[in-house]
Amino acid sequence: LADYSGRIMFHKLLLLLTLIIPSLFISQQLLAQSQHDDIINACSACHGFDGISTEAGTPNLWGQPELYLQQQIKVFRNASRINPIMDAVTHELPDADIIYAAQYYARQTGTLNKPLQWRGDKWPGDMSLGEQIAFSGKLSVKMPACVSCHGPSGVGVAPFFPRLGGQDKTYLISQLHAWKTAKRPPGTMGVMVAIAVSLSDKEIDAVAGYFSAQGETK
Repeated sequence: LADYSGRIMFHKLLLLLTLIIPSLFISQQLLAQSQHDDIINACSACHGFDGISTEAGTPNLWGQPELYLQQQIKVFRNASRINPIMDAVTHELPDADIIYAAQYYARQTGTLNKPLQWRGDKWPGDMSLGEQIAFSGKLSVKMPACVSCHGPSGVGVAPFFPRLGGQDKTYLISQLHAWKTAKRPPGTMGVMVAIAVSLSDKEIDAVAGYFSAQGETK
């Protein structure tokens, strides 16, 4: 009788464990998802849930290369790149949240509203100043064309060259000035400081305006 009672208790315990353990696992999953949702909610206050910024000067994140986004969040976290809002958001941000946020925004889709081009559709002499810089660079200082790294019409080239097409104009201008004044790390291949320094304020405005007009910014 004692053995029978023991077996009954054992089976009851097994049944209880089969109910509890999955519940604990699901609870952990829900908790992790809730934490991830919290970081997206924080990001969306400025960058939008769809990756389209809610105000001028804030970058659009839709469709940016995932590893590029991870890289930039981490340089904010380690204070190599400074922004008061991003400093507060990324301070002690876990790698898991960084990966999740980067994956989320990389999956968002916007619209590049012009055909992708490597060379433009005009002779360089007939191009606007912004187009000339985008497709031909600045030969007088041996500056390469923007599309040579950022892809046709600035579509972006994974893993580390961001999309410029459809980016917020004010943001592009601010970042070129940040490189020009050594307030931002030089970026992939270490070329952006030299490129920014070679551009006048008029040229910066022109090329930022050109790429901004290539896609969805608002």
